[in-house]
Amino acid sequence: MKQRLDLIKDLSDILVEEYKKLGIPIQNKDTHHLLTGFFNLSDKTISPKRRTIRISKELNEKNLEEPYNEYLKQIRHKFKYGKNVNTYLSKKAFKPAQKDPLLYDWGIHHLHLNNEFSPEGFVERSDYLLFCIIKSDTVYFIDVTKHKLDDRTEFSQQKLLRIVKSNWSHLLEPFKMKGFSSLERKMTDKDYAELRHAGAMSFVEIDGEVFAMIGGGISTARTNIKHTIKADNVFRSLRDMEEHLHQIQKDLLEINLNTKLPQININYKLIQEGDSFFVIEEKSGNKVIESKSLYNVIFGLKDFINN
Repeated sequence: MKQRLDLIKDLSDILVEEYKKLGIPIQNKDTHHLLTGFFNLSDKTISPKRRTIRISKELNEKNLEEPYNEYLKQIRHKFKYGKNVNTYLSKKAFKPAQKDPLLYDWGIHHLHLNNEFSPEGFVERSDYLLFCIIKSDTVYFIDVTKHKLDDRTEFSQQKLLRIVKSNWSHLLEPFKMKGFSSLERKMTDKDYAELRHAGAMSFVEIDGEVFAMIGGGISTARTNIKHTIKADNVFRSLRDMEEHLHQIQKDLLEINLNTKLPQININYKLIQEGDSFFVIEEKSGNKVIESKSLYNVIFGLKDFINN
């Protein structure tokens, strides 16, 4: 009994089509690579929806010079009313393989404070950056600092986490390392910049408490560990489905042998329909397995890139 069953290849075909719909060119069609790239896009970009805005005490008290204060107000207005703020990200944010070490390490986004945009609609680089943490219904404005600091540590400023802990300690609580009160040596902002460049995961000490993997963690390849784990879990789910289908085939084969019925070629295919994945029998189109949960893992934030 011949059988066509390759759900991972089917998922690759589905992902390739999704990338095409988003207008994003892809070079590597390996399924695991496509998945981690999709998760990366989802984390880096910002879904357009109304959010409550929380502003740190430190930023509230900062006397930000014009016109940057006005640019900050514009971004705040867009978050409040669910407008597209992806235009304030770097153009590279829309590249699936483009890395964002600050986001991977500490879970912090950065937006460019400017009102000049390229012909493609992306903000031009600015002298100042807004650092923020973005959740489903709330955005936390941490601080605004210069885009280029003298020691080039603009993306590894520990003061950003100190501000987060001082204003919204609950955001860091899930990442606190129990039993740790300090690191063996004091880490500088420059140390963290160099560790990220080397692809080394690190702990961070903030006011007598130690935290780790706030944004998912950085791998030796300087990718997000969380994305790799999610992709591995998707593969595991698909292989479990395949194992279940192989068992069905084995049972059918035994029935055929015992009853001397002719063998039947049964081919299965993974498809996306609505907000679910289905495994169908190709010839009849009958749905054998439904997995809404797997769909949500991959496409639950599919609107992340829409205007």
